Amino acid sequence: MKPIIISLIVILNLILQSTVFQWLKIYGVLPNTALILVISFAIYSGKNKGAMIGFFVGILHDIVFGRTIGLNALVFMITGYLVGLMDQKIFKDNLIIPFTLTALATVFYETINLLLIFLLGYRIELFNVIKKMLIVEVIYNSILSLIIYFYVSKLFKSSLMKKRY
Repeated sequence: MKPIIISLIVILNLILQSTVFQWLKIYGVLPNTALILVISFAIYSGKNKGAMIGFFVGILHDIVFGRTIGLNALVFMITGYLVGLMDQKIFKDNLIIPFTLTALATVFYETINLLLIFLLGYRIELFNVIKKMLIVEVIYNSILSLIIYFYVSKLFKSSLMKKRY
């Protein structure tokens, strides 16, 4: 049941991110709810499932939004794995955890994207990118992670996610 519920949430997020969330831009920055979901699921699922969820979310994200197929899959998979490593080592009810992990993952995600853009030979205005990435996107994603993580946490604590079939 868990994989079905997670898949439905991921697909719903993809639909919302490509439609409704387009209206939630702040200074031209769209929240990366897919990344937040990967982090939230990985905290509760561990490294292997976190990596699988990250890959699944990333490949869907690449298909719908991507300029390069596989980039988001790779970055989300690595993020899911690294966050999942902390599965047994963190207190899951502490909201500072998803807030901090989302901030770090956003910087990681954007750094990989910037590196790819640079390697492809595009010119980067570093000051504007850092201002946009560090000030707006990190804060936006981190604050939004508190809301998303709250609901993911409730879901994982529910009897629906604890049942084994």
